[in-house]
Amino acid sequence: MNHYWINAGLALVVSSALLSLPSLPAHGLDAVYCTNCGTEWTQLMNKAMQVKQLANQAQQLSTQINQYKDMLTNSNGVSQHLWGKAMSDFNQLNQLMGRSRSLAYSAGDLDGHFANRYGTYDAYLNKKMGANDWKNKYAQWSKEGSDNALYTMKGLGLHASQLQNDQLLQQRLQAMASSAQGRMEALQVANMMAAQNADQLMKLRELMMLQLQMQANFIAQQQDRQAVQDAASKNYFKVIPTQTGGKTMTDLY
Repeated sequence: MNHYWINAGLALVVSSALLSLPSLPAHGLDAVYCTNCGTEWTQLMNKAMQVKQLANQAQQLSTQINQYKDMLTNSNGVSQHLWGKAMSDFNQLNQLMGRSRSLAYSAGDLDGHFANRYGTYDAYLNKKMGANDWKNKYAQWSKEGSDNALYTMKGLGLHASQLQNDQLLQQRLQAMASSAQGRMEALQVANMMAAQNADQLMKLRELMMLQLQMQANFIAQQQDRQAVQDAASKNYFKVIPTQTGGKTMTDLY
């Protein structure tokens, strides 16, 4: 209740008290004596004080009601919780890389797969590869090289589509943050935005792992190719019986 209504109440009390006073006679020459004027004015002041007290109580009640409304507003949470789909996105990428002929970091028994696919110089030296072995190796290198590049590009395309969803989610969270009314609602929106930022950091790490996987596959293939060629050259020169300075080529190697 504001000062306007307080003044209005006081004016109403004063008017009522004045109307209750004895009226003056019609002719003003006669003397007028008021025997109860002191009592009337005392009652008038008491009523004015009561009005002021009531106004203060009304103001306190209004303040308490507003505080209660603030408590209710601050205790209300958001109606919809929005979270990212980081784990689902990771699974999609792992499934995509699993269809590739190149080795993926998520493959099970990685040691066994690597040993079966890539050999060492000593292993190729003892194997003495024939025409079919060379044919199979060239086919393996070609398929692995193309799959390494192809599925890496597909992984980047999958990340690009996921990025659009992440941007839409970020925009919705920003809109919720700008319209948050209570402390609880603002804290919940802040937690969702923090979780979204954590998801983005995890996806950035995943992109780095994808790049490192592509580089590791390329290095492994080049090492395997070099080991095969070196072992084949060694075995080739071992079987040449040409004399060189009293020694055969086999003795020189």
